[in-house]
Amino acid sequence: MTSNRLMRLALGLAFTLVASACAASPSSTTTPPGTQASVKAQLFVFSNSSPHVTVIDAETRKVVRTADIPGFTSWTWNDDNNYFDGKDLWLGTLNQDTDDAVIITLNLDTLKVTHRMPIGRENLTTYISKASRTGVLHVAKMGAHQIVAIDTKAFQVKSTFDVPVNGGVVCDIDVHAGRDGIERVYYPTWKCDTVVAMNPTAGELLNTAEFPKGTGPWMSTRAPDGRLWVQEGDANSNAVLDGTSLALVKRFPTGKSPTNVTFSPDGKFAYITYLQDTIVTVVDAKSLTEVARVLVGTNPWQVGVHPNGKAIYAILTKEASIAAIDTGSWTVTERIALGTNPTGIFVHAIS
Repeated sequence: MTSNRLMRLALGLAFTLVASACAASPSSTTTPPGTQASVKAQLFVFSNSSPHVTVIDAETRKVVRTADIPGFTSWTWNDDNNYFDGKDLWLGTLNQDTDDAVIITLNLDTLKVTHRMPIGRENLTTYISKASRTGVLHVAKMGAHQIVAIDTKAFQVKSTFDVPVNGGVVCDIDVHAGRDGIERVYYPTWKCDTVVAMNPTAGELLNTAEFPKGTGPWMSTRAPDGRLWVQEGDANSNAVLDGTSLALVKRFPTGKSPTNVTFSPDGKFAYITYLQDTIVTVVDAKSLTEVARVLVGTNPWQVGVHPNGKAIYAILTKEASIAAIDTGSWTVTERIALGTNPTGIFVHAIS
């Protein structure tokens, strides 16, 4: 991936990749403690072609609603770590012709856009974090080397920071208060082989973790235990860092081009997805050992997790469908047809 065009394809559009198949490794689990078996959920799936939004009942596995976004251009990177304010889901869009990036809020009940917030020019993609404890949402502009701070109450851009990348880019972003009580915004720089921690209010640099040359850390998510999981897309590996010091806890091999990680409701399992593979990897989030490799289909670069912990859902970005995976057997139990290739997913608990 050496050109801007290919990066756009890799992170937001469908593209042709040849991925090798890996065998599933079944393992049994029980319903995660602390979850509610009666909780129901809906899957919100995003596509760059019509329908732009597909809503699936997680219990019946049926499509129940669809919608198109007026004036739609294309989605940026949107996943289950996006900010949901209790009513609206915050999503990124990008005009591929003009490089105009816009953050929108989508009401999950009506599927209507309630706010549009332009954040300037961007030639690759954007990433959206959770909101900070002060109610500020941080958005990474990958190619512009900037982080945008948005007031989630006023729906307005507060500030835009130019941030250090040392020849890399600003990739996936997350926010977390460490053991010392200091809140940090994290982002990997991909080709620069670093992960940066900055102050979310003033924008100053707090810490930088150096990675081995050529590992390519590009995606990151804070785990429920506060550690930072970083997918090393060029080395086919995952690094787990201490969330405060950014010291390496462990690095372990993965499938081809790991792209995202999502956690079970109780934090026991991590689910790693891939840009150039056909599997979802299940990892014990405490011991950091692999539990299973579930063969799902072509390029499952994101998953969503049912709030009861009994199922996860992988988008199949070249198969116009969703693979539903049972967490008791680590097997695909159903494929949900969409009619359009998905680029993102968000799971919403409804009761």
